[in-house]
Amino acid sequence: MKKVLFFFFSVCTLNVAMGQIYTYPNLAKQFSTSYATGTARMQALGGASSSLGADLSAISGNPAGLGFYTRSEVNMSLAYTAVQTKSVYLSSTGEASDNQFQMPTLGMVISGNYLGGGDWHGAFGFGYSRQAIFIQPLQISGTNNRSSLLDNFIEKANDKGATGASLDEEYDSYSGTASSAEALAYQTYLINPNSVTGGAPFERFQSLLPTKQYGSASNSGALTSWDFAYGASYRDKLYVGATLHFSKINASSSTTWEDEFVGAKYVSGFQYAETLLTSGSGIGLSLGGIYKVNPSLRLSFAFRSPTYYDQMNETYDARLFPNVIGIPAIGSTGNPITITKVNPMRLTTNEFTYQFLSPMKVSGGFAFFFSKRGFLTADLEYVGFGGMKVYSAELGGSANQAFQTKYNGQISRNFEGALNVKVGSEIRVSPSISLRGGVAMFGSGYAQSYDTIDRNAFQFSGGIGYRKSTFYLDLTAIQRTQKDAYTPYTLKNTVDFSSATLDLTSTQLMLGGGIYF
Repeated sequence: MKKVLFFFFSVCTLNVAMGQIYTYPNLAKQFSTSYATGTARMQALGGASSSLGADLSAISGNPAGLGFYTRSEVNMSLAYTAVQTKSVYLSSTGEASDNQFQMPTLGMVISGNYLGGGDWHGAFGFGYSRQAIFIQPLQISGTNNRSSLLDNFIEKANDKGATGASLDEEYDSYSGTASSAEALAYQTYLINPNSVTGGAPFERFQSLLPTKQYGSASNSGALTSWDFAYGASYRDKLYVGATLHFSKINASSSTTWEDEFVGAKYVSGFQYAETLLTSGSGIGLSLGGIYKVNPSLRLSFAFRSPTYYDQMNETYDARLFPNVIGIPAIGSTGNPITITKVNPMRLTTNEFTYQFLSPMKVSGGFAFFFSKRGFLTADLEYVGFGGMKVYSAELGGSANQAFQTKYNGQISRNFEGALNVKVGSEIRVSPSISLRGGVAMFGSGYAQSYDTIDRNAFQFSGGIGYRKSTFYLDLTAIQRTQKDAYTPYTLKNTVDFSSATLDLTSTQLMLGGGIYF
């Protein structure tokens, strides 16, 4: 940054620290959030599938259900998902929407007497499943009379004892990039060292001006899995199975934040844009059992181990776009000058690799059949969000230990085990046509001490199925609602920053079908 002596500083002495928009505990939670999964038929039942069997959902769910197969099957489903986010930030409302086509399931079950006859028979299953999608748009705006994102940058500069000279060292003139957000703000004249100390407390122009703020976020990607399973039946009474899961995460998150200073004389505002790309592969195991108490009642139990992601690769980029009106200064020749144009600047691209352990899941359920007229089924599932872990072999030694202590400590404080409750019913209205409905509640997994927002998600679903001896078709509609919050930045004094409250709605139409052979 070219050294200049500014004629006017509006001194800001806030004692604050930078808050990360992207944190590893929140990413771990995002990648572990529970959804109803499986075929169109099972999703119409609220995802309550663990006790039913003879459905392709058993491959990624309770593999014991494969033991019910007496013939082979191939299945595929397609879905259209529309998501909407309604927000309230600083008493202003906003709304954003997005949509996506995807393929939730694709797979095959091969049934046969693979155990040598007698009391046992079983089936192999393999397939692709989409366990979660990460699309969630966001638009917020409002007038802030207490702070700007620049105060966030100022706090970090103050906390690390930065000076103008040290922030200059964080700038690479060859690449034109800076290694920290506060160095970006310094190089673009948005924050400045104290004129007396040459460092803290850093300050910005006209810090008391009302600030119009605009924020947007776009998330995309999915958690998918290739699953290989085997399920077996003993005398058509006891069913057991196991699945090996090869999971894949691909996620993209982009945020844009803009501050506009009302009545500014020197800097009218800026825009800060961030992008985080994450990808990783993991492996996990599922074990399950179903017991047929009598022809009408089945009981189930399933366990899914934590998925271990050996290498989560992330790439982080950010750009800062300053809007300068005119900054009075004294140039290197000693003559007065006015700075009227400052070019955008970006952070040095940060690439990082870490390891991630997703939460364990344990579930149990029942299915009660009303002869051939239909059934009622329910599942209760426990998800151990507090047991998520992150590591980084890339850091090694004491740095890795410090990484684990910091972020795994945050996970254990902010998250806890959650219960998911799923209930569904199917009624056969004719030999070929069935009607289905389901409800589900997915526990948030946030600790009660985290905040006061009830993040439990509620899902309602319904569908219709048409079945013949050689094929079937299923049509399902699903709606999921949830509350959440979004904090664009934090400051040490909690009254100086605000969060947006969010109402999230996801609506999905799903068409699935299969062929028996």
